[in-house]
Amino acid sequence: MSEGRRSRSELLALRAGRAAAFRNEIVPYFRYVLQSGGLAFAALAIAIVSGYVRLLSDMPADWPAAAVGVAALTLAAFYTPLRTYLLPSDTVFLLPLERDLLDAVIRPQVRKAAVASGLRMLAAFAAFAPLYVRAPETAAAADARPLWGAGLAFVLLGAWNAWTAWEERRVAAVFLRRLLRLIRLAANAAIAAALLLKPFWPAAAFAALGAALLPVLVRLPKRHKLPWNALIAEEGAARRRWMRFLGWFVEVRTEASRPAKRPWAAWTADMLPRRSEYAWRYLYAKTLLRGETFGAFWRWNVLMAAIALFASRPIVDLIVFAVGVAAGGLQLTELGRVRFAEHAATVPLPADKRRTGAASVARAAGVVSCVWLWLASALAARPFSFGMWAVALAAGLLWTGWLLPRRIARPDAEDDED
Repeated sequence: MSEGRRSRSELLALRAGRAAAFRNEIVPYFRYVLQSGGLAFAALAIAIVSGYVRLLSDMPADWPAAAVGVAALTLAAFYTPLRTYLLPSDTVFLLPLERDLLDAVIRPQVRKAAVASGLRMLAAFAAFAPLYVRAPETAAAADARPLWGAGLAFVLLGAWNAWTAWEERRVAAVFLRRLLRLIRLAANAAIAAALLLKPFWPAAAFAALGAALLPVLVRLPKRHKLPWNALIAEEGAARRRWMRFLGWFVEVRTEASRPAKRPWAAWTADMLPRRSEYAWRYLYAKTLLRGETFGAFWRWNVLMAAIALFASRPIVDLIVFAVGVAAGGLQLTELGRVRFAEHAATVPLPADKRRTGAASVARAAGVVSCVWLWLASALAARPFSFGMWAVALAAGLLWTGWLLPRRIARPDAEDDED
């Protein structure tokens, strides 16, 4: 018994040490984040708060409160991160302590994740509740239910998602794990819609039934006792997301990433001419389209376009367009930090063309995203102001087509070393 307690205390100390090391690694960079992006973050926060207040004071009769509420609360409930700080080497050195690791570290983290998810859902519902009450589309449904009961139901939904997501991670087959995630997402959407729009007590019974059935479904496939590979991959993805975010503002050490296939997008790089002067563009295009940066980039553009289409108000759409183009462009600057030393050693490529190739790929992706967001924002805005949106498009094209590529093409100290 004393040996077991000692091993558990050592595991807790190991996790605490890794968490502290990770915090010490990223916290010093936040000073540069505030210096570079503090004004943008402040402007974005002011725009969001002022838009929220204006929406409350002057609620449009056709504002889609039901769709916005269901989408926002579904995503807030579905998002269930779990930080374990596990490393690939732990499958060798900590495998004999699997039971102790599960009892002393993982399960307490799952309980903390459940509490955090519940609090996140409480904050999300508290932010949406004033809109829910005032919007003409949902005012009758809001009056027909106790808001405290709906809030409690969403808090429980958030905690349930954290626990069910942990059971999903234990499923051995990757395909089944992804399928169960999609089923949980659909269940969250159905439960959120029922709790917001249907009679409350039947909706609560429906939510309870769904919450009872889905864990039974998750337990049917073959499962791991402790999903080492899934947890290590999730931890690595979390670290890379942090480094990628910090990389928008300052040079940071990057984590190794796994290439994605993405056949629906990767074929566009094959359209480049097969000539030596396009070699760097081809490498950077494939790196972008099959890397993690593009995953975040296209999801960001789809999200901004969806927000613009739902808002359908000129000022809100203009803010969404500006924020979407600015942040999306900053994501593309990560191309300037990609190195191909192993390729350059085997294939002679002119080093002075490397940054030009990265800038060219970033320009193409940025211009496409700018036009995409402009179409989603400008065409949805009513009334349509040609002059305002023409200036917005010109500013977006100037940012993505000239300023950002110039920033990426500018040589740095590492280029001088090359």
